[in-house]
Amino acid sequence: METTTAQKPLPPFPKEKHWLFGSAYLLKGRSLEVIKMLSAKYGDIVSLTFPMNKVALVTNPQYAKYVLLDNNKNYRKSLAYDVLKAVLGNGLLTSEGDFWKKQRRLIQPAFHKRKLEELTGMMVEQAQHWVDKFDQHADTGKATDLAPELTALTLNVISKAIFSNGVEEKAEMVGEQISLLNQYAIDKVNDPFRLPAFIPTPFNIKERRSMKQLNDVIEDIISTRRKEESKDDLLSMLIDMRDEDTGEAMDNKQLRDEVMTIFIAGNETSSNALAWMLYLLSQNPEAEAKMVAEIDAKLDAGVELTYNNVLEFQYVRQVIDESLRIYPPAWSVGRRNYEEDEIGGYRIQKNTNVLIPIMYFHTSEKFWDEPAKFKPERFAPELRNKIDRFVYFPFGGGPRFCIGNNFALLEMQIILILFYRNFRFRLKEGFVPEAEPLITLRPKTGMWMEIERRK
Repeated sequence: METTTAQKPLPPFPKEKHWLFGSAYLLKGRSLEVIKMLSAKYGDIVSLTFPMNKVALVTNPQYAKYVLLDNNKNYRKSLAYDVLKAVLGNGLLTSEGDFWKKQRRLIQPAFHKRKLEELTGMMVEQAQHWVDKFDQHADTGKATDLAPELTALTLNVISKAIFSNGVEEKAEMVGEQISLLNQYAIDKVNDPFRLPAFIPTPFNIKERRSMKQLNDVIEDIISTRRKEESKDDLLSMLIDMRDEDTGEAMDNKQLRDEVMTIFIAGNETSSNALAWMLYLLSQNPEAEAKMVAEIDAKLDAGVELTYNNVLEFQYVRQVIDESLRIYPPAWSVGRRNYEEDEIGGYRIQKNTNVLIPIMYFHTSEKFWDEPAKFKPERFAPELRNKIDRFVYFPFGGGPRFCIGNNFALLEMQIILILFYRNFRFRLKEGFVPEAEPLITLRPKTGMWMEIERRK
């Protein structure tokens, strides 16, 4: 007699657990270490106990593919996205179903090849502006924290793409508020007993203050633009869009949600990724030298940084891919099932939060030779397409694959090309960066480096 899903066992529960918060609480502060331990001890799918929520951890590529792609219609965004919704509203990252499909279809043209070709010059201009800024730091012998500098740079790139204007005078404030909201979001996930947002606790007051400052920036820009002529940027495109069924335009709230989503997601991930790239290159001089040689050869030959030409810097792209493997900014992704399901012979109860730790897949000896080593050669053109797309998936997988992946890759290539054409970056003596897995994977204490002007 065939066993039904309801008769299948639940995934194994680890013996290790906190007396009150359960086993999921073990992830707090040391997520990556604990995930590796649990997978090795209990297998490719593990149940985690968490107050008021069911959690399953999956560390098998086929299970990840099943959740994100094969049976994606049974899975919506997980608990962490409920928390993000308080910040991002009902934007592309957090919305679901037919509404998400409609918004995705509307926004997709902003990231098509033609638009990226138009944005390349702006990206080059912004990267060159930061080269000029760094030139003032070079050869002083003084280390500087490059994390906020990279945040300011990527904020300016994404804001010019969305609004046609940079946020230079507000970059520091915006960067600080995004960092705070990142921390608040993960604190909420880790502490299910936190008091509701409407209660004026010190935590809630600080969160509201950060939200207000970011909202004021976005809403002021939207309000000003509605009074102006349409421009060739994402904001004007969103304002001018009409629902093909009703003919209605987005109201200010929906505009705010979509703009806030792209604004934060397009900054936070890229700036963190770049910080880790500079770190990895500083620790791997052979790869750095090979990348610099490619940059010099092409630029000395008169290659201009147009869209198509940037894509020809193959080794620069390999460096980016390998860095995203070791330090993926979106280090995990989660989904929650509408209906009961079965994965790997185990019953997945309805409304289970399925955690897919991207960084585990990227750095496990199960899937990679010498995973701790920085080897851009893994992503040589003849090898890249042979890599399982659910073993390496820094931009997610399935229908909700990151809409801005090509924008981010182009931006990072341009920045690396111009930075390393002019400088080398050396880690401050005695400084050891620490990865902090919040909503994104951030360098916990910044990225303190010395900037050396190339001779």
